Amino acid sequence: MGDAIAALLAVAAAVLLAACAHGTGRAGDQPPAVAGTWASAEPAAAPVPGWRVLPGQFVSLRFAPASQQTQGPMGFLEVALGDVRTGAVVRRLLPASDSSGMQVSGLALDRARDLWITYSKGPAYGGDVAGGDPRPDTCANEIDEVHAGTGRVTVFLRTGDNVLISGARPSPDGTRLVYTESACAAYFDAHLRVTDLGSGRSWTIGQSLPRCHLLTSPAWSANGRDLLVGYDPPGQTGYSGPQGTCPAWSAGRLVQLDALTSQPGLTGTTMRADPGCQITSVAAGTGGAMLAIEGCGAVPDYTDGPARLLVLSASTHPVRRLSLGTCTDGNDLAVNQAGTSTLISAYLYCNPPGHPGPVTRLWEYHDGTLRLITSIPGDTSGASMMSWLS
Repeated sequence: MGDAIAALLAVAAAVLLAACAHGTGRAGDQPPAVAGTWASAEPAAAPVPGWRVLPGQFVSLRFAPASQQTQGPMGFLEVALGDVRTGAVVRRLLPASDSSGMQVSGLALDRARDLWITYSKGPAYGGDVAGGDPRPDTCANEIDEVHAGTGRVTVFLRTGDNVLISGARPSPDGTRLVYTESACAAYFDAHLRVTDLGSGRSWTIGQSLPRCHLLTSPAWSANGRDLLVGYDPPGQTGYSGPQGTCPAWSAGRLVQLDALTSQPGLTGTTMRADPGCQITSVAAGTGGAMLAIEGCGAVPDYTDGPARLLVLSASTHPVRRLSLGTCTDGNDLAVNQAGTSTLISAYLYCNPPGHPGPVTRLWEYHDGTLRLITSIPGDTSGASMMSWLS
């Protein structure tokens, strides 16, 4: 599966985090059962000198070729600022892993232009059968905030070692935070956790879904009251096979959820993907409009056929389908704060004969038109986890 999907592999379990108010240290009124550490004023790392995001720039995880820096023959991953007009790297910010070995699993800018970075690692694997036999108590996670202007880095959340999280993203009004969460020994069974940043109260959505489902990174609606996710239920309801194995998935769908209410499943307005396709990335525009990327092909991977950008009305009816090429193994959407333009990236790993090897293509969608910004050659995604404001 694509990088964005692979980061969300999970198994159903009650794995909740301790909560307190962002920046205050007060205990949350619905603390989770498994303790974590919230310390929003605690220094996390050295400051990022002169950190700021200017209009027309976006932040993303980028693959830097070895020719750019001496990091080994295959190059390395890093967090970088890019130029929306050209896709070129404006400034390299941080490596993709921290000193403890955790990897970046989420990037998001809030309305104050602070950068939220999710780090995670694990699980460790005990063997080569049943998906590697993932081990509990071998994970680690941290959410850091890089403050605009000062570049100061503080810890918003650290978890215990038996939970795995990814993709933390603040709401447009800055009052809530959402991320995906699962048990550490996880396999395709994530759910969502939403936290109120004023009270520290948190709640889950989808924690009782059948094991072996797919769940994409969530996106906020423009008003911050709803969430959009791509979801694929397991091919067999209540799958009871060994950990690390899953049956083929059924039809993919986009679901619009009430973000303010806990629920065991994913009840909300639903739009099914085209036949033979899965929803792999989602985003919200203005006026309740929505965007999604669907990958199409053979079960269960859905990566060997065409990929399309779906433009949806507020009632989730497709109004436009735009081709992104064939064989996408990882893609991403990022809408600016005004909801007027969207960045789209897709890693295409099997170009037609006569074309160069694998490439990441970066587009801007604006006023109904898809404009190709750049093509980044290489055998790994050249821009992912994108976020921008203007």
